[in-house]
Amino acid sequence: MLGIVKTMKSVLGAICAATLVVALSIPASFAENDSNYTNRQTRDTTNHSYSSAKNRKVDPRTGEVYLLRGLANIFSLGMDEIEKKMEARGLNARTFNHSGWKSVANDIVRRSKDKKVSYPIVIAGHSLGANSSVSMANYLADNGLEVALVVAYDPTIKRTVGKNIDNVINFYVPNATDSNAITKGPGFKGSLKNVDISDMKNVGHMNLEKNPKLQDELVNRVLKITRAKK
Repeated sequence: MLGIVKTMKSVLGAICAATLVVALSIPASFAENDSNYTNRQTRDTTNHSYSSAKNRKVDPRTGEVYLLRGLANIFSLGMDEIEKKMEARGLNARTFNHSGWKSVANDIVRRSKDKKVSYPIVIAGHSLGANSSVSMANYLADNGLEVALVVAYDPTIKRTVGKNIDNVINFYVPNATDSNAITKGPGFKGSLKNVDISDMKNVGHMNLEKNPKLQDELVNRVLKITRAKK
């Protein structure tokens, strides 16, 4: 079984390089500022119906959470489950395909210049989305933005995190050479944990982002670093 998982991860890594992805979904911009947050309508990034943040039963919280799916939007649907859990707790979360990370990041950079970003920024992803979550965090950091938290669910390749990133957690199944761990790069002064989940029963690359315990680990960490908007 472990050999099959390793093979699947190698294949996914190759596909990432080829970028064979269909039906990309790019999230709508986050709230322009805290005061109009509850009045805006936001598009579900899976092309479902529009939903309004004002319909939430809980008070909205600060921050912007970006959740990146893996291959073709079909192998990482646990990220959509995480989004629903976050929305139910008042968190502003959006899920999209990993290939769209740079367009989303450029929108954040643009809004930051007008002071229209709600901090903290959190980025998480599964598989190819985990790879891109690190790329997105580093890109934002290189553009002068602080990223509070990055959570990777089993990236397919080795990634390095740099400056302006506060906290990084990698839940992963090590491959033969441990080359899907996340390492510290120049300027990184935050906290980094690579958590081997190999011993978790019935949990592996194809489903770890669907595991309730690992989902709640992310949700609870975001709740701790955000606050209710006044």
